[in-house]
Amino acid sequence: MYYGWLIVAGAFTAQFFVTGFFTYGFPLMVMPVEAEFGVSRTEVMYGITWATGLGLLVSPLIGMLADKWSIRGLMVVGAAAFGFGLILLSKSQNILQFSLLFAVFICLANNLLGPLTGSTVVARWFSASRGRALGIAAVGTSLGGMVIPYLVDRGITELGWREMMFYFGITVLLLLLPYLYLTMRNFPADKGLVGESNLPNTSAVLSSAELMADGPDLNVKQILTTPAFWFIGLTLGLLFMSQTGVLTNIGAYMQGAGVGDKTKTLIFTLAGMGLIGKLLFGYAADRINLKYGLWTAISLAATGVAILASEPSYPTMLVAALFLGLATGGMLPVWGAMIAVVFGMKSYGRAMGAMMPVIALSVMPGPILGAKLFDIYGDYTNSFYFFIAVLGLSFILLIPLNLRRIK
Repeated sequence: MYYGWLIVAGAFTAQFFVTGFFTYGFPLMVMPVEAEFGVSRTEVMYGITWATGLGLLVSPLIGMLADKWSIRGLMVVGAAAFGFGLILLSKSQNILQFSLLFAVFICLANNLLGPLTGSTVVARWFSASRGRALGIAAVGTSLGGMVIPYLVDRGITELGWREMMFYFGITVLLLLLPYLYLTMRNFPADKGLVGESNLPNTSAVLSSAELMADGPDLNVKQILTTPAFWFIGLTLGLLFMSQTGVLTNIGAYMQGAGVGDKTKTLIFTLAGMGLIGKLLFGYAADRINLKYGLWTAISLAATGVAILASEPSYPTMLVAALFLGLATGGMLPVWGAMIAVVFGMKSYGRAMGAMMPVIALSVMPGPILGAKLFDIYGDYTNSFYFFIAVLGLSFILLIPLNLRRIK
């Protein structure tokens, strides 16, 4: 077996743990933490808000380090920060301490173990199968979204949130950290191997030097002045804004539709289809024009949101979840493959790191605007129409994108 698949497994496992907790597990902790410290719900959200804001500063730095330093080292530091951060959070004595610990340690873990490092190292090990490898690695986020919330909920119920976080941290330190340390390698040459060929159906291979020579060595200013950077970043940002805006409001939407008790089933369906979408789009990314792949994801998302805007029955809501899940699954592998095509491997981490704040800033207004339109009109129909318009704009922004390697 090609050793690169163990690298994929490492990126998969890292994203399983960190995204499963940060994105899907944390919402289950809000009410227990609120009751423990006797604070408002808004105060409980400070930690995740500060973590997101800190990430805007941290991700470009990590992107530069990913190209210049050891990704294995970065991921090991991320696992240590994650594990010890969870243990420290379990000992926090007030909401300020909880929020500061969460912002620093979970922000570091989320950026050091997420797509920024995972996609960079996977892309180094694969060429002809890069899209498929990136898709499989990204499945970790979906599977984490299906499994981790269940474990968090079970842990809170049986042990309490403090003990749950303590043992979750111990698990990360005993399982994830050793695997990353023992298995992850920056380049095929670190294992005395050569990289996968970029020529389908041949046995030709690329050395690590050739892999890193793939593309120019760009600084951040050069990356930011490249039109393709903005076309990709803003297209993905608007797509993520729509998806995030819909998902953060979906519970309240279903509650208003009288099916609030079925929200978990719909989210599970969405996460499951995201898993399938990552595999399908990852496979397709090696074989089709990547612009068509991203256009397909946008079209699937728009279809799902349009179904929700029609005030459907619950079974039809599940159909919308199928479309939305496939779209969500398609984003990460296509995004990673586009970065590799345009910027090459020398500047891969810097390009992705610089793009993440653009995407984050685009995403942040989504949940608020969705809720605000509900407050104005009394239902989510206009919110969904707004997100369809956002998706239409993202579709248009992709038209002038030129998927050619920068010289």
